[in-house]
Amino acid sequence: MGKFLLTLLFVILLLWGCNQNVHITEKMVFPFEKKIQVVKFPVGEVMDPSYMIQKGEYLLVESGQPQKQLFVFTVPDLRFVCATGNKGRGPEEFPVFPTLVESRTDTFYVFGYAHRHLKSLAVDSAARVHLTERYEIPMYEAFNKMHLIDDSVLLYETVMPPQYTVHKYDLKNRKSIDELKIERETPESELTFDTSRGSIAANDSVMIYVYLYKNQIDIYDVKDFRLKRRIVGVYKPQKPAFRNKELYYLGVIPGDKYFYALFKGERTEKGENRSNTIEVYDYDGNPVALYRFDIPPLYFYPDEKNNCIYATHPSCMDTLLRYDL
Repeated sequence: MGKFLLTLLFVILLLWGCNQNVHITEKMVFPFEKKIQVVKFPVGEVMDPSYMIQKGEYLLVESGQPQKQLFVFTVPDLRFVCATGNKGRGPEEFPVFPTLVESRTDTFYVFGYAHRHLKSLAVDSAARVHLTERYEIPMYEAFNKMHLIDDSVLLYETVMPPQYTVHKYDLKNRKSIDELKIERETPESELTFDTSRGSIAANDSVMIYVYLYKNQIDIYDVKDFRLKRRIVGVYKPQKPAFRNKELYYLGVIPGDKYFYALFKGERTEKGENRSNTIEVYDYDGNPVALYRFDIPPLYFYPDEKNNCIYATHPSCMDTLLRYDL
């Protein structure tokens, strides 16, 4: 019965895709699969680590503790270097939590200084942090999953009624370029529980959209937001709610060669959810590897040069995690 439903779902999606000129594929078996063990690096109770981003020899980690908002570590040994990012209302302080900005450059970018400033961050050999103001954004929105593409184009997602929307904004000329409205699928529900809810990742060529409530990945051309490929796996259609545990993709991170999607929705025959896995794809959507964990990550970042993944987990909030691939 499961195979029949999968085949039926795939045929329906394929017919729909032909009409829309979209390449739809069934989720394929990964050619490489591995279970990996965590290595723990204590960082102290004062840190409370969450989001992270890695550039060159450093890992920048967002902190939930009340004073310093950003912590810097060397990679791959996760040795503490310094802490920066004071909470406050000054020109180099954060009135609210900072937002780490993805880019294909070797420079850290952080948004949230004095509400509307996007700045670069550099660490010198003496463990000093230098900030350079790059852009001032004329408005303040609920910026989510911010990516800097083509050096000066900001790509981000907003979670505002009536639907989820991905925006492209020209930072140099301070004007909107384009937007992609994600079609609502369950408009009778609150927007938070609409099955179109997802996360984005991007490089200078493509944008990846993974779904929280569906076993689905969409790949768009970042230039014109044309849907290039849709990857669909088996999942249980649902009306999402807080009590519903049928979640699928919790996040996605762009690497230099591949993108990495954190997947939750794999269940045993008894309906039990296994540990989260990370699925690795190339940017054409071809499966590369599947990693399983003894302690699953929540926030993570792949380091392709050192062949590892850095992560945090709610049960290890005074610890950074590293998985050697």
